[in-house]
Amino acid sequence: MSKSKGDVASVIARFSERVGLVQRHTITIPPANDLTRPVTQTSDLGQVNNSKAEKEPNMSLDISKLGEIKGLLGACLVDSDTGLVLGTEGGSKFDLETAGAANVEVVRAKLQAIETLKLNDSIEDILITLGKQFHLIRPLEKSPNIFVYVVLDKKAANLGLARLQVKAVEETLSL
Repeated sequence: MSKSKGDVASVIARFSERVGLVQRHTITIPPANDLTRPVTQTSDLGQVNNSKAEKEPNMSLDISKLGEIKGLLGACLVDSDTGLVLGTEGGSKFDLETAGAANVEVVRAKLQAIETLKLNDSIEDILITLGKQFHLIRPLEKSPNIFVYVVLDKKAANLGLARLQVKAVEETLSL
């Protein structure tokens, strides 16, 4: 009876973790308004390592101000390299994890088109207009591999103001 590669890989991973070849690390990032507490790293062994974390600046991924946008249905911050959602706001009726990950492909396709056309430019934002919604994708100027994804109710939202508010929130983020 043969085992699939997935089974072998998971057995090796579990073995490596048990014998100490691999250690899992948890990184705790303090809230943006708490500048007194250093970032800490904890391994599975319970040891705390502040040395590297204290040298790095605090990260701010707070997108809660997006909740103030009139007509907001949901918003998230997405890493386009991995498809991981780094933070969400609203979206109780909307699957932001799936939407954020799916829109990674939209950003990649647009970047590919820019490269193919040799436009020598970057994406400021991408607007997708649906029958009942606006979808706004805005890569961060300082970290273009991260983007803000905002879903707005078309009838309730003011698109121009929403774009300004998304840009204002982007300016508060630090990675």
